[in-house]
Amino acid sequence: MLRKLPSSTRPYLLSQSLNRPTPIARNRLIPSARHVHVRAISFSSIPRAMARAFRIPAYGAAIGAGGLGYANYKLEGVRNATSEILSNVSDKFSSAYNSAADGLNSAADIGSSLASQLQGRISDTGQGVQDTAEAFRNGTKEWWEAFTSQFAKSEAQQESGSSSSSSGSGKGREKWYNPGEGPGQPQNNGGGGEEALLGLVGAAAAASNVEEKRTDPFSSGGGDEHQLLQLTRKLIEIRSVLLSVDQSEALKLPSIVVIGSQSSGKSSVLEAIVGHEFLPKGDNMVTRRPIELTLINTPSNAASSSSTPAEYGVFPDMPGMGKITSFSTIQKTLTDLNLSVPPELAVSDDPIHLQIHSPHVPDLTLIDLPGYIQISSMDQPEELKDKISGLCDKYIREPNIILAVCAADVDLANSPALRASRRVDPLGTRTIGVVTKMDLVKPEHGATIVRGERYPLHLGYVGVVCKAPPTSGVFRSIRGDKETPNVTGAVLRREEEFFGGENSKYFGRDQKVMVGTDTLRRRLMDVLETSMSSSLHGITNAVQLELEEASYQFKVQYNDRRITSESYMAETIDALKARFKEYTAQFTKPAVRSKLKEMLDDKVMNILEKLYWDDPRTLELSKLAEDRKLTTEELDTYWKYKLETASSLLTKSGVGRDSTGLVAEGLRQLIDSIATGEPFTFHPSVSERITEFSHAILRERMGLTADQVENCIKPYKYEVEVDEREWNVGRDRAEDKFVQEIKRCDDKLKEIQGRLGGSRKLNGLIRHVGELERWEEERRKRRFSAGNSGEGEDVVEEGAPVLDAYKYSPAQIIDGRHALLLSNRLSLLKLRQQALKSRRCKLGPDQSAFCPEAFLAVVADKLAYTSTMFINIELLEQFFYQFPREIDSRILYDLNRDEIARFARENPKIKQHLDLQERKDKLESVMRSLQSLVNLQKDAKGPSSAGSSRTGLFTKFF
Repeated sequence: MLRKLPSSTRPYLLSQSLNRPTPIARNRLIPSARHVHVRAISFSSIPRAMARAFRIPAYGAAIGAGGLGYANYKLEGVRNATSEILSNVSDKFSSAYNSAADGLNSAADIGSSLASQLQGRISDTGQGVQDTAEAFRNGTKEWWEAFTSQFAKSEAQQESGSSSSSSGSGKGREKWYNPGEGPGQPQNNGGGGEEALLGLVGAAAAASNVEEKRTDPFSSGGGDEHQLLQLTRKLIEIRSVLLSVDQSEALKLPSIVVIGSQSSGKSSVLEAIVGHEFLPKGDNMVTRRPIELTLINTPSNAASSSSTPAEYGVFPDMPGMGKITSFSTIQKTLTDLNLSVPPELAVSDDPIHLQIHSPHVPDLTLIDLPGYIQISSMDQPEELKDKISGLCDKYIREPNIILAVCAADVDLANSPALRASRRVDPLGTRTIGVVTKMDLVKPEHGATIVRGERYPLHLGYVGVVCKAPPTSGVFRSIRGDKETPNVTGAVLRREEEFFGGENSKYFGRDQKVMVGTDTLRRRLMDVLETSMSSSLHGITNAVQLELEEASYQFKVQYNDRRITSESYMAETIDALKARFKEYTAQFTKPAVRSKLKEMLDDKVMNILEKLYWDDPRTLELSKLAEDRKLTTEELDTYWKYKLETASSLLTKSGVGRDSTGLVAEGLRQLIDSIATGEPFTFHPSVSERITEFSHAILRERMGLTADQVENCIKPYKYEVEVDEREWNVGRDRAEDKFVQEIKRCDDKLKEIQGRLGGSRKLNGLIRHVGELERWEEERRKRRFSAGNSGEGEDVVEEGAPVLDAYKYSPAQIIDGRHALLLSNRLSLLKLRQQALKSRRCKLGPDQSAFCPEAFLAVVADKLAYTSTMFINIELLEQFFYQFPREIDSRILYDLNRDEIARFARENPKIKQHLDLQERKDKLESVMRSLQSLVNLQKDAKGPSSAGSSRTGLFTKFF
């Protein structure tokens, strides 16, 4: 209807529309024109009556026209679908022609599916055309009846208008005319032509949007629904944050818990709400873990204006999967996660979190639980029934809302879902009954069940069919295995067919029953929002108490000092570098040279023992050194050759490899001590990474360094030049080594002496062992001579020492042999020590053949000095430069934010600090959100302005 315009502007606008001038002043009746006016009204009654007749019946014509347009739309859809099917069938038959018998079978299947699909499409189109024709016929009938009644009414109004005009003029009352009224102008009550045109346009628009509304009745909501969505979404976001803060009952907002037996149709109800098949399917029990499903309504225009897909799912606990747009992938993932529960456990209380973003879903939080069973199968544990019951009882506690799913073909008295809800909710104040499979019972019986007169619930029952169209087999193969479309529209059409038509007398609005998936969705939204808003003040107080406690603990324990995972990582890396720089002082040139000298001195002592100390002629060398007249040139070549052999054994023993390996091993031990110390005891993965790349650096440098050292000491393998100063230093160093060796021998003898009980017993044992060794040596000689002469081995052994079993045990005999060796070694060391101190060794490097100990000490010192210089350049300097940079590149910059967060939380102290800090921040955020909602609630409940009704998000609850 067009709104009435002010009287001062209506004549002007009408004159502009008719293109003729009309006076702005209001027309008044004058006595002389009274009869003329009455006659003008009588002449204009026919057009005015026809306009009135066409005004209301035009809606019928508009509906009929819209119906014809809709039928044409459906026929066009059938033609397009038929052409697409024929094209696909042509492709199928061409591929089948190239195959053998399997191709013929598939062609037969495709033909049957084509026939069934074409028959269904044509029957649907025929039914639509029939309905449209019926609507057009009814509209035409209503138009004719209205036209005839309106024409008769026009004549009656003409007569009454004449009488009222004459009576009114007699009283001298003034009359104001509407636009188009007045003498000689026809009346236009409300603009019938314009209203008919608007009705026709509206009917056409409504017919074009029928399919969209059926497919997604939720996406086109009014302002109240939009506000409802915003409120529920905020409360759901607050609920998610609270669940991440604490799992206590005091900080929980309600969710909708779906319970029911395995064959009750829980999955169909949830998939009808979401619009896609995504829940696990299987013959056996597939749902073994709770599925916490969060539906988030995303505006379709926002999704289309960005790269974000319109519909997608997210597993928050598996961020690596990202946004999943394929609901079959979601179904497979849920199946795998459920089947990961061991068969011996059957069910687990570890929930699976899933978020679905779509413009076709409401903002809801649903929890799907394993279905109740009556008896366990052979491959299931006997206590499975009790486990499922206990798991469901855990979730249906307050404040959660219970969605008890029952099948219509099963008596409600046998419904395990209703029995479980009665235990925790006796009054049914937070239980919604969902009666599925309504098409399997008689309509009158189904209406009786939905009314809930026998088992009443405060929130009532909702009857649904929820049977989605087939999405597998031939239909999917013809479509080319494309993703299944939104099934909500198909479910709603099926429910509309069942609950409408002849069954509307049982399920109509006047019957006061709730039926349909769309009704269920809106009912769930209303109940969830009502429950959340009713617990708003309680949760606000609980959050306030938790926030005060967290703020107090944060102040007391950490003095309000805030940290981040990144700051802890940076501090740890800086501490690692500082400790490494501090420990590098152990690898200065003097320190490395000292280590290499110790290693080479041990080599020298081994060479001396092998070539000199075990040689019986060594005593002869000492006597020759005492002869002052004997020169080096006159010395036997035997001792000169022995000196060259000793020098070659030292210089050609792989000094480069051994010295480099010694320094590299020291670096490894340094890095291992740093990587396994505080705070890396809490970070085994990072410690392992540090050790790994540090060893990799050493392996890369060791080969090159060893080659460089070998090349640098190569001259010493052929000739060693020694000056006077080096000789004196080497002789002094050899004397020191002999002192240390003599001390070690003495200590070992004293240890054996302590075990035997004194020096007297030790000397007696040494004499006894000496006799045994001499007798054994003689026996070996006799056997050798007897073997050469051909006599047998049975030679009478005479003169064998008598063994006293009570005097010396076998262990003491072993100690005696060691003591004999040490005493002989000690005597020889003291003899060679005297030789080093003799005048012959003090003469200089020319006497090296008489003093091999001093010469080898000089060679070892030269080798250590040269090796240290090149090891410092090729190995140490490169490692000290590269290691800190590898720390930055492989740890500090290589870890992403999630890995850095995990690294920080590996330290218990830091984890406690971060948890308390994060808890405090989340509680503050939740408190701000809750406070804004409380303030909004107060505004909605407060006194409204004069004459205005209450509006706002909380109007329907207060």
